[in-house]
Amino acid sequence: MYTLSFSAYGSGFFKRILEKWKLFRFNGMIRKNWPVYHRLGPRFEFVSEDLLKLKVRFPFNNQTKGYNGLHFGGAIYAFVDPLYVYSISENLGPEYLVLDTKAEIDFLKASNQDLIVETEVSPEEIRSIQEECRTKKKTTRIYFIEVLDPDGQKIAIVKKTIYIRKLNPSFPIISKL
Repeated sequence: MYTLSFSAYGSGFFKRILEKWKLFRFNGMIRKNWPVYHRLGPRFEFVSEDLLKLKVRFPFNNQTKGYNGLHFGGAIYAFVDPLYVYSISENLGPEYLVLDTKAEIDFLKASNQDLIVETEVSPEEIRSIQEECRTKKKTTRIYFIEVLDPDGQKIAIVKKTIYIRKLNPSFPIISKL
């Protein structure tokens, strides 16, 4: 009788399988609950357990190509638009309203390759937001996002101003994600 042994694969093998499964499920959740964003074609390559750190790949294809055969600038902006709002909203919970109020994008270089973005919000930043909203009821934060090509060259820099407000308890907003 033969026994099935996974020891030859090592524990790292199963960790990688589990990570891939988690990303597959997360991308499926995005496809189901965030269809407008999903249609752009981004794929989350890394999502931390607390959703504060995200790494997203944006493909170059016929849906993201502009008139000149390069990435369409509006698609690049739409690709990075919800990332900080999503991370902050999911960490603060339904008693906070998190919205974009202003955005600027500087296109540094044209590209016809996949693009990569990494965003990170620290737990200290979340605590600082909660404390400021507790005393002042609202706050604004400015975040910068670097859009990179696979070689690490900057394609664009996005400056986002995020408005955060503590909601009245009788008016909670329920996250769909």
